[in-house]
Amino acid sequence: MTIVLVFSIEMPIVAFILALMPVFTIPVAVMLSLIISMAVSGLIAFLFYINPSLKANLRAEKIDHGVPFAATYLTTIAGSGIQPSKMFKILSEFETYEEMTKEAEKISTRIELVGMNVTEALARSAKESPSERLSELLWGIITTIRSGSDLHEYLQEKSRKLMEGHKRDLEEYSNNLGTFLQIYLTLIIVGSVFTVIVTSIMSSFGLGAGTAGMIAILQFSVVFIFLPAITMGFIWLIRSTYPG
Repeated sequence: MTIVLVFSIEMPIVAFILALMPVFTIPVAVMLSLIISMAVSGLIAFLFYINPSLKANLRAEKIDHGVPFAATYLTTIAGSGIQPSKMFKILSEFETYEEMTKEAEKISTRIELVGMNVTEALARSAKESPSERLSELLWGIITTIRSGSDLHEYLQEKSRKLMEGHKRDLEEYSNNLGTFLQIYLTLIIVGSVFTVIVTSIMSSFGLGAGTAGMIAILQFSVVFIFLPAITMGFIWLIRSTYPG
């Protein structure tokens, strides 16, 4: 229903704006507005469709980013001799880890309010968590508790491996960032400037009013629509791939 409403409102507005431009005849304006409206409506429908999976993936990434630091914090707590059932209660009060803190709060709630024992609460969270790193950590804690092994020793070794993995992620991000910047500068910035220069040279050849108007619209679109949109896309890409 929302997509139909957007299409119904957008098409006449776009057609009216295009029809005001001397470059376009009314049939061309209607046809272009139909194409633009269908493209925008299709994009909105696609975003609605993938939105739940995007949220789940984003939450998993946030948890993954917090697991190495949370594991280090749990190592310190375990080293002080605190019972496993209380460890996640303490972690849940540490808000720096965001999504990881919420996961710890769920575990603590299941232990204190629902009445689960610590291994049951950890197993439930390990099954429900969208983060493979967190699930692996929780299953390792469960195995350590059930086998009677040293939990502090396990967490110490696990946190070390997680931090090493986090360092590798940072190095990979640094390499990717250099590649992204090269692509942005070479293809986007240089390409946009080149397009404006070439179209300006073409317009100086004394072309017709219609062609000159099309060139002006193209230049306007490149500078004020295409370039800002691509720039925002690159900023989002860089922010979303940052491992921390």
